[in-house]
Amino acid sequence: MKLLFQRILLINISLFGFFIIHCQNTSSWFTVKEVANKVWVIDDHKAANIYLVEGGDSALLVDTGIGIANLQAQAKRLTDKPLIVVNTHAHPDHSGANYQFEKVYIHALDSTQARMYNQPDQRKGILNMGQQDNSLSAEDLYNSKVHNTKLIPVNEGYVFDLGGRQIQVIEVPGHTPGSISLLDIQNKLLFSGDNNNNLVWLFLDVCLPLSVYKQSVEKEAQRLKEYNLILPGHNEPMSSDFILDQLECLTRILNGTCESKPYKSFAGDAQICAFGRSQVAYNPENL
Repeated sequence: MKLLFQRILLINISLFGFFIIHCQNTSSWFTVKEVANKVWVIDDHKAANIYLVEGGDSALLVDTGIGIANLQAQAKRLTDKPLIVVNTHAHPDHSGANYQFEKVYIHALDSTQARMYNQPDQRKGILNMGQQDNSLSAEDLYNSKVHNTKLIPVNEGYVFDLGGRQIQVIEVPGHTPGSISLLDIQNKLLFSGDNNNNLVWLFLDVCLPLSVYKQSVEKEAQRLKEYNLILPGHNEPMSSDFILDQLECLTRILNGTCESKPYKSFAGDAQICAFGRSQVAYNPENL
Protein backbone atom coordinates (compact mmCIF):
# COMPACT_ATOMS: atom_id res chain seq x y z
CA MET A 1 0.00 0.00 0.00
CA LYS A 2 2.90 2.35 0.72
CA LEU A 3 4.18 1.72 -2.81
CA LEU A 4 0.74 2.63 -4.19
CA PHE A 5 0.86 5.88 -2.21
CA GLN A 6 4.25 6.77 -3.69
CA ARG A 7 3.20 5.89 -7.23
CA ILE A 8 -0.02 7.90 -7.11
CA LEU A 9 1.87 10.88 -5.72
CA LEU A 10 4.25 10.95 -8.69
CA ILE A 11 1.54 11.86 -11.20
CA ASN A 12 2.74 12.71 -14.71
CA ILE A 13 2.44 16.49 -14.80
CA SER A 14 2.31 16.54 -18.59
CA LEU A 15 -1.32 15.39 -18.37
CA PHE A 16 -2.45 18.50 -16.56
CA GLY A 17 -3.75 21.79 -17.90
CA PHE A 18 -6.47 24.17 -16.81
CA PHE A 19 -9.37 26.09 -18.33
CA ILE A 20 -8.60 29.72 -17.42
CA ILE A 21 -11.18 32.41 -16.74
CA HIS A 22 -9.13 34.28 -14.16
CA CYS A 23 -5.66 33.50 -12.89
CA GLN A 24 -3.75 34.69 -9.88
CA ASN A 25 -0.61 33.35 -8.25
CA THR A 26 -1.33 33.50 -4.54
CA SER A 27 1.65 31.55 -3.23
CA SER A 28 4.83 29.97 -4.47
CA TRP A 29 3.22 26.52 -4.31
CA PHE A 30 -0.44 26.94 -5.28
CA THR A 31 -1.85 28.61 -8.38
CA VAL A 32 -5.48 29.71 -8.26
CA LYS A 33 -7.89 30.25 -11.15
CA GLU A 34 -11.56 31.17 -11.11
CA VAL A 35 -13.30 28.65 -13.37
CA ALA A 36 -16.95 29.48 -12.69
CA ASN A 37 -18.92 31.94 -10.58
CA LYS A 38 -17.47 31.77 -7.06
CA VAL A 39 -15.58 28.58 -7.95
CA TRP A 40 -11.79 28.49 -7.83
CA VAL A 41 -9.48 25.67 -8.85
CA ILE A 42 -6.41 25.47 -6.63
CA ASP A 43 -3.59 23.87 -8.62
CA ASP A 44 -1.65 21.82 -6.08
CA HIS A 45 1.70 22.22 -7.82
CA LYS A 46 0.53 20.19 -10.85
CA ALA A 47 -0.42 17.20 -8.69
CA ALA A 48 -4.21 17.58 -8.52
CA ASN A 49 -7.16 19.96 -8.80
CA ILE A 50 -8.63 21.22 -5.54
CA TYR A 51 -11.82 23.29 -5.80
CA LEU A 52 -13.19 25.98 -3.52
CA VAL A 53 -16.92 26.62 -3.97
CA GLU A 54 -18.38 29.64 -2.16
CA GLY A 55 -22.01 30.00 -1.15
CA GLY A 56 -23.80 32.71 0.80
CA ASP A 57 -23.09 31.22 4.23
CA SER A 58 -20.16 28.83 3.83
CA ALA A 59 -17.65 27.44 1.35
CA LEU A 60 -16.92 23.87 0.25
CA LEU A 61 -13.37 22.65 -0.30
CA VAL A 62 -13.46 19.73 -2.73
CA ASP A 63 -10.41 17.51 -2.06
CA THR A 64 -7.27 18.46 -0.17
CA GLY A 65 -4.41 17.58 -2.54
CA ILE A 66 -1.10 16.01 -1.56
CA GLY A 67 -0.71 17.79 1.76
CA ILE A 68 2.70 19.39 1.40
CA ALA A 69 1.74 23.07 1.53
CA ASN A 70 -0.62 25.04 3.75
CA LEU A 71 -3.97 24.48 2.03
CA GLN A 72 -5.88 25.86 4.99
CA ALA A 73 -4.16 29.25 4.63
CA GLN A 74 -4.67 29.23 0.86
CA ALA A 75 -8.40 28.65 1.27
CA LYS A 76 -8.63 31.54 3.74
CA ARG A 77 -7.01 33.82 1.16
CA LEU A 78 -9.99 33.15 -1.10
CA THR A 79 -12.90 33.27 1.33
CA ASP A 80 -13.72 34.33 4.87
CA LYS A 81 -16.73 31.98 4.96
CA PRO A 82 -16.72 28.92 7.27
CA LEU A 83 -15.13 26.01 5.44
CA ILE A 84 -16.60 22.54 4.81
CA VAL A 85 -14.11 19.96 3.51
CA VAL A 86 -14.96 16.87 1.43
CA ASN A 87 -12.91 14.19 -0.36
CA THR A 88 -14.14 12.80 -3.67
CA HIS A 89 -12.07 9.69 -2.87
CA ALA A 90 -9.22 8.54 -0.66
CA HIS A 91 -6.18 8.59 -2.95
CA PRO A 92 -3.34 10.62 -1.40
CA ASP A 93 -3.32 13.28 -4.12
CA HIS A 94 -6.92 14.06 -3.10
CA SER A 95 -6.90 13.50 0.68
CA GLY A 96 -3.29 14.30 1.58
CA ALA A 97 -4.01 17.52 3.50
CA ASN A 98 -6.91 16.17 5.54
CA TYR A 99 -4.69 16.44 8.63
CA GLN A 100 -4.93 20.25 8.34
CA PHE A 101 -8.66 20.23 9.12
CA GLU A 102 -10.75 19.19 12.11
CA LYS A 103 -13.27 17.23 10.05
CA VAL A 104 -13.59 15.97 6.49
CA TYR A 105 -16.56 14.39 4.73
CA ILE A 106 -15.85 11.21 2.74
CA HIS A 107 -17.68 8.06 1.70
CA ALA A 108 -17.34 5.34 4.34
CA LEU A 109 -15.82 2.83 1.90
CA ASP A 110 -12.80 5.12 1.36
CA SER A 111 -12.33 6.37 4.92
CA THR A 112 -9.80 3.72 6.01
CA GLN A 113 -7.46 4.52 3.14
CA ALA A 114 -7.80 8.27 3.65
CA ARG A 115 -6.92 7.90 7.31
CA MET A 116 -3.88 5.78 6.47
CA TYR A 117 -2.53 8.38 4.04
CA ASN A 118 -2.62 10.99 6.82
CA GLN A 119 -0.60 9.00 9.35
CA PRO A 120 2.54 10.78 10.67
CA ASP A 121 4.98 8.54 8.78
CA GLN A 122 3.23 9.23 5.49
CA ARG A 123 3.09 12.98 6.15
CA LYS A 124 6.77 13.05 7.04
CA GLY A 125 7.65 11.52 3.67
CA ILE A 126 5.72 14.00 1.59
CA LEU A 127 6.88 16.98 3.65
CA ASN A 128 10.47 15.90 3.00
CA MET A 129 9.67 15.83 -0.70
CA GLY A 130 8.24 19.33 -0.50
CA GLN A 131 11.21 20.75 1.35
CA GLN A 132 13.45 19.61 -1.48
CA ASP A 133 11.42 21.71 -3.93
CA ASN A 134 12.83 25.22 -4.24
CA SER A 135 9.40 26.64 -5.10
CA LEU A 136 8.04 25.88 -1.62
CA SER A 137 8.56 28.89 0.64
CA ALA A 138 8.69 28.75 4.41
CA GLU A 139 5.29 30.46 4.65
CA ASP A 140 3.74 27.82 2.40
CA LEU A 141 4.74 24.92 4.63
CA TYR A 142 2.01 23.79 6.99
CA ASN A 143 3.33 24.42 10.49
CA SER A 144 0.09 24.74 12.41
CA LYS A 145 -1.66 22.22 14.63
CA VAL A 146 -2.00 18.75 13.15
CA HIS A 147 -5.56 17.59 13.70
CA ASN A 148 -6.75 14.12 14.56
CA THR A 149 -9.17 14.61 11.70
CA LYS A 150 -12.70 13.31 12.15
CA LEU A 151 -13.93 11.59 8.98
CA ILE A 152 -17.67 11.99 8.52
CA PRO A 153 -19.41 9.56 6.14
CA VAL A 154 -21.57 10.83 3.28
CA ASN A 155 -23.84 8.79 1.03
CA GLU A 156 -25.91 9.12 -2.15
CA GLY A 157 -28.15 12.19 -2.04
CA TYR A 158 -26.45 13.97 0.86
CA VAL A 159 -26.64 17.75 0.31
CA PHE A 160 -24.12 20.36 1.47
CA ASP A 161 -26.11 23.59 1.89
CA LEU A 162 -23.73 26.52 1.45
CA GLY A 163 -26.47 29.16 1.51
CA GLY A 164 -28.19 29.63 -1.84
CA ARG A 165 -25.99 26.90 -3.24
CA GLN A 166 -26.69 23.20 -2.70
CA ILE A 167 -24.08 20.54 -3.52
CA GLN A 168 -25.41 16.99 -3.80
CA VAL A 169 -23.41 13.76 -3.40
CA ILE A 170 -23.57 11.17 -6.19
CA GLU A 171 -21.99 7.78 -5.50
CA VAL A 172 -19.78 6.67 -8.42
CA PRO A 173 -17.83 3.56 -7.35
CA GLY A 174 -15.14 2.30 -9.71
CA HIS A 175 -11.85 4.19 -9.47
CA THR A 176 -12.19 3.47 -5.74
CA PRO A 177 -15.04 1.75 -3.88
CA GLY A 178 -16.13 5.01 -2.24
CA SER A 179 -15.68 7.51 -5.06
CA ILE A 180 -18.24 10.32 -5.20
CA SER A 181 -19.08 13.16 -7.55
CA LEU A 182 -20.58 16.44 -6.32
CA LEU A 183 -23.39 18.21 -8.19
CA ASP A 184 -23.75 21.98 -7.82
CA ILE A 185 -27.50 22.01 -8.36
CA GLN A 186 -28.10 25.73 -8.92
CA ASN A 187 -25.05 26.30 -11.14
CA LYS A 188 -25.15 22.98 -13.08
CA LEU A 189 -21.55 21.99 -12.29
CA LEU A 190 -20.24 18.48 -11.63
CA PHE A 191 -17.12 18.07 -9.47
CA SER A 192 -16.06 14.59 -10.46
CA GLY A 193 -12.79 13.73 -8.70
CA ASP A 194 -11.04 11.03 -10.72
CA ASN A 195 -14.26 9.57 -12.07
CA ASN A 196 -14.36 11.65 -15.25
CA ASN A 197 -10.80 12.58 -16.18
CA ASN A 198 -9.72 12.49 -19.82
CA LEU A 199 -7.68 9.47 -18.76
CA VAL A 200 -9.24 7.32 -16.04
CA TRP A 201 -7.19 4.69 -14.25
CA LEU A 202 -9.09 1.48 -13.54
CA PHE A 203 -6.15 -0.89 -13.14
CA LEU A 204 -5.03 -0.09 -9.58
CA ASP A 205 -5.50 -2.71 -6.88
CA VAL A 206 -8.33 -0.76 -5.24
CA CYS A 207 -10.33 -0.33 -8.47
CA LEU A 208 -13.63 -2.17 -8.82
CA PRO A 209 -14.51 -4.17 -11.96
CA LEU A 210 -14.91 -2.09 -15.10
CA SER A 211 -18.56 -3.15 -15.39
CA VAL A 212 -19.25 -1.56 -11.99
CA TYR A 213 -17.55 1.65 -13.07
CA LYS A 214 -19.65 1.67 -16.24
CA GLN A 215 -22.79 1.65 -14.09
CA SER A 216 -21.50 4.78 -12.35
CA VAL A 217 -20.94 6.55 -15.66
CA GLU A 218 -24.41 5.46 -16.82
CA LYS A 219 -25.85 7.06 -13.67
CA GLU A 220 -24.11 10.33 -14.57
CA ALA A 221 -25.33 10.06 -18.16
CA GLN A 222 -28.93 9.76 -16.95
CA ARG A 223 -28.48 13.14 -15.23
CA LEU A 224 -26.81 14.99 -18.11
CA LYS A 225 -29.45 17.72 -18.16
CA GLU A 226 -28.52 18.63 -14.58
CA TYR A 227 -25.00 19.89 -15.36
CA ASN A 228 -23.22 21.71 -18.16
CA LEU A 229 -19.60 21.57 -17.02
CA ILE A 230 -17.45 18.81 -15.53
CA LEU A 231 -14.71 19.93 -13.13
CA PRO A 232 -12.40 16.89 -12.85
CA GLY A 233 -9.66 15.93 -10.42
CA HIS A 234 -7.00 16.33 -13.08
CA ASN A 235 -6.77 18.25 -16.32
CA GLU A 236 -9.12 20.93 -17.59
CA PRO A 237 -12.89 21.32 -17.25
CA MET A 238 -15.01 19.69 -19.97
CA SER A 239 -18.53 19.97 -21.34
CA SER A 240 -21.00 17.49 -19.91
CA ASP A 241 -21.27 15.47 -23.13
CA PHE A 242 -17.79 14.09 -22.38
CA ILE A 243 -19.70 11.51 -20.34
CA LEU A 244 -21.07 10.06 -23.61
CA ASP A 245 -17.53 9.54 -24.93
CA GLN A 246 -16.65 7.75 -21.70
CA LEU A 247 -19.70 5.56 -21.90
CA GLU A 248 -18.96 4.51 -25.47
CA CYS A 249 -15.34 3.80 -24.59
CA LEU A 250 -16.41 1.51 -21.75
CA THR A 251 -19.04 -0.20 -23.90
CA ARG A 252 -16.43 -1.03 -26.53
CA ILE A 253 -14.07 -2.49 -23.95
CA LEU A 254 -16.77 -4.72 -22.50
CA ASN A 255 -18.15 -5.93 -25.85
CA GLY A 256 -14.66 -6.56 -27.24
CA THR A 257 -14.81 -4.07 -30.12
CA CYS A 258 -12.17 -1.65 -28.83
CA GLU A 259 -8.69 -2.04 -30.28
CA SER A 260 -6.92 -1.66 -26.96
CA LYS A 261 -3.19 -1.10 -26.70
CA PRO A 262 -0.64 -1.79 -23.96
CA TYR A 263 -0.34 0.97 -21.38
CA LYS A 264 2.71 1.37 -19.16
CA SER A 265 3.00 3.73 -16.23
CA PHE A 266 4.85 4.17 -12.94
CA ALA A 267 1.74 2.73 -11.26
CA GLY A 268 1.79 -0.47 -13.29
CA ASP A 269 0.94 -1.90 -16.70
CA ALA A 270 -2.53 -2.11 -18.21
CA GLN A 271 -4.50 -1.96 -21.44
CA ILE A 272 -5.84 1.33 -22.76
CA CYS A 273 -8.88 2.06 -24.92
CA ALA A 274 -9.72 5.44 -26.46
CA PHE A 275 -12.88 6.91 -27.89
CA GLY A 276 -13.36 10.59 -28.67
CA ARG A 277 -11.98 12.58 -25.75
CA SER A 278 -12.01 9.62 -23.38
CA GLN A 279 -9.23 7.20 -22.50
CA VAL A 280 -9.60 4.33 -20.04
CA ALA A 281 -6.62 2.38 -18.73
CA TYR A 282 -7.91 -0.91 -17.35
CA ASN A 283 -7.01 -4.39 -16.14
CA PRO A 284 -8.37 -7.01 -18.59
CA GLU A 285 -8.59 -9.42 -15.66
CA ASN A 286 -10.97 -7.08 -13.80
CA LEU A 287 -13.89 -6.51 -16.17
